Amino acid sequence: MDYHLIGLSIIFFISFYFIGIKKYIRWLSRWKQFRVKDQERFSQLVGTYLLVVGAALLISGFLNYPYENAIIYVFTLGYGDLLTVYISNHILE
Repeated sequence: MDYHLIGLSIIFFISFYFIGIKKYIRWLSRWKQFRVKDQERFSQLVGTYLLVVGAALLISGFLNYPYENAIIYVFTLGYGDLLTVYISNHILE
């Protein structure tokens, strides 16, 4: 049981609540609010990313499996990079 991953997943869930549900996209420093064409879709995509990564970290906090750290890093960074490219091409002006 890894308490660091569980604590990190709680941070991701809190971020999901504020960005995905409450639509506080001004918390995201890389994307300026005036550049986002569809703010509803943007907050939905980023919120989904935060929820999926938070769930993956929570599960990884309770389970121990070989190469756990490498799998988590590749999953979160790969998914995040693909999401960044999609948002930059389709949602930003």
